[in-house]
Amino acid sequence: MKASTPWTLLLLLLLCGCGSGAKMRRVKQQELSARLSLSREEWEEERSIIRSGTRDTLTLRDGDREIIVMKAIRDEETGEMVANEVIDAAVVTARFRNIAERLGQIDIRFDVCVPAAMQDAKWQLRLYPQLFVQADTLPLQAVIVTGADYRKEQLRGYRQYERYLRSIITDSTRFVDWRNLKIWIDRNLSHNFGPDGQEALLHYTRKMLKRYHKSKWDAREKVFAHYVPSPILTEGVRLDTVLQDASGDFVYEYTQTLRTRPRLKKVEVVLSGEIFQEERHLYSMPRTQPLAFYVSSLSDLTDPTERYVTRIVERRASSHNSCELAFRPGQWEMDPNLEDNRYQMDRIRENILELERNDEYVTDSVVVSAWASPEGSLAANQLLTQRRAASVAGYFQRFLQHYRDSVQSFRITVTEDGRERLTAAEKPASIRFLSHSKGENWTLLERLVLLDSCLTSAQKASFLSVSGRPEDQREEALRKEAFYPYLREQLYPRLRLVSFDFYLSRKGMVKDTVHTTEPDTLYRRAVALLRDRDYPAALELLRPYRDVNTALACMALDYNASALDILLQQKRTPAVNYLLALLYARRQEDELAVQHFLDACRENHSLLFRGNLDPEIHVLIERYGLDRDDETDINY
Repeated sequence: MKASTPWTLLLLLLLCGCGSGAKMRRVKQQELSARLSLSREEWEEERSIIRSGTRDTLTLRDGDREIIVMKAIRDEETGEMVANEVIDAAVVTARFRNIAERLGQIDIRFDVCVPAAMQDAKWQLRLYPQLFVQADTLPLQAVIVTGADYRKEQLRGYRQYERYLRSIITDSTRFVDWRNLKIWIDRNLSHNFGPDGQEALLHYTRKMLKRYHKSKWDAREKVFAHYVPSPILTEGVRLDTVLQDASGDFVYEYTQTLRTRPRLKKVEVVLSGEIFQEERHLYSMPRTQPLAFYVSSLSDLTDPTERYVTRIVERRASSHNSCELAFRPGQWEMDPNLEDNRYQMDRIRENILELERNDEYVTDSVVVSAWASPEGSLAANQLLTQRRAASVAGYFQRFLQHYRDSVQSFRITVTEDGRERLTAAEKPASIRFLSHSKGENWTLLERLVLLDSCLTSAQKASFLSVSGRPEDQREEALRKEAFYPYLREQLYPRLRLVSFDFYLSRKGMVKDTVHTTEPDTLYRRAVALLRDRDYPAALELLRPYRDVNTALACMALDYNASALDILLQQKRTPAVNYLLALLYARRQEDELAVQHFLDACRENHSLLFRGNLDPEIHVLIERYGLDRDDETDINY
């Protein structure tokens, strides 16, 4: 008996091998594959929700008429409607499902089924689901189904590799011949180790042994690949399960959450896979037929109606600019080379040319105003600022005229006899440059003093007491203050301002005021964001409008109370009634939900089909049989 034991084991191994081989031949002949189906658990959850309705019968109003809605079917013998519970189908066989986008995401649930005929203790099935989203192919994490014997071989390889690692010496002290090293130290070194001791340590180190274990450490990756040809995967894998027997089909529910995209209508899932034995490829499964998930989104209900705003267009407009032009004391002629006058003058010239080239407005007049610092008499400063304003106005008027002369345009006209004639284009209307004296700039001086960080509070108080006097006495009083030199050197130059006020009129406009209606571009952008399912950004722009689209954005973000408050203030259109039905369904107020849904469908029958795309409405349709096309029960 003992002698026959090895032969018996060998026979059993051969029989097992033949069994796996025969099973693989059947798999290949029948071209078997794992299957994809809609989630049975999700389907059962939906049926459970449908059955959990709070009321079997609803009493609704259609104008003056009362309608009874109940869970019922027609009795074939009597023709009457009799109450009936929802009957569940035995198997989910559909290849598509409607899924709803919520909060910018969709949840895709499907079952991966491995039939018993494809299971073997020595095999490992590697299943690869893929998503087709618009033009993109997105690989999902793999599902691995491992036979018990296959896993035993994997674990055995890991144990062998662990033994190999334990056999490697990594402690460098274990390579030293400590016995002979101690004898040498006792004979040659009495006090300290020193350089000679270091050489002795190297001498008594077993170099061959050290190199041997280093080579084992360096070869650990090759050894791992030898002992573990099929590692247990931990990354990129959704599930790795070990099957103890093949008594039935293996089913795994796969759930994947995706961010939605603009105009996403459908997502498809396919499954492919391979079978391995001891890391030897045995079989590639044919790719399954796709499961289709049709995506419904509240953004599909966006109201496209354009909004308009009324804008008041004024014929006249104005523009203000100022610059700090430096003048020599008592002088009024402009000097481009003084301080930064050249930069300031270039800035004003650029401003004038920008208005001259404007296609919408024409410049009617320019008022040039000048201010002076307080030194000198009040009358002298008044005359000085008048002359400075006139000087600056004359300078820029000549500049503008020179520019217009240099760009004088011509046009070509054709006479009756066919000859071309070159004529000068119509000259633009002349611009009046007016000068205005502003006198001493005490207002700006007071503001500069109060903001100055170098002056003390006491000095600022002294200045304010002086500034309360008549203008012709202020400068004389300031001269007596200790801080006057600071004012004259640091602040007075900033008071010699020249400002430009440009008075414009709109070209071709006769009336002073015109009211125009234009598309509301802000609302248009908000609607585009809503369609693209960027709900937070859309709601930020839509809040002030409080219309159907605002409610829609609130519902997409699950702000149901705000959405209900807005919708209750809207006219009862089919779209509004449908959204109210959705909200009441979310609140589990079936009677109000069904009433609004039927009101919406009476005016827009297509909303009945839309209802099957939204889970809340679909539950009502199934619970109360709202899709029965029987006028004796429900009239649309």
